[in-house]
Amino acid sequence: MNSGWANFFPYFAGALKLIVLGIGAYLAIKWHFDEDKRVKEAAGEVFDKPSAMKKVAMILAFPVLLTLLIILVVYATNWVLY
Repeated sequence: MNSGWANFFPYFAGALKLIVLGIGAYLAIKWHFDEDKRVKEAAGEVFDKPSAMKKVAMILAFPVLLTLLIILVVYATNWVLY
């Protein structure tokens, strides 16, 4: 097995695992912050809504950061294994 998918699979599986765990961690942290915000709003505290510019920046930053994360994980896995 000098070539083929068997040589590439550990990189793919490792990168996928780290990405899925990272997304899960992000969503868990986001849920806790949103839940805290909901409880505080129910108690009567006032929060400012994010501006349209901030929303656009977050929407554009997410794919860029996700792409950089994928590239970083693939190259870091290659560096560690070789």
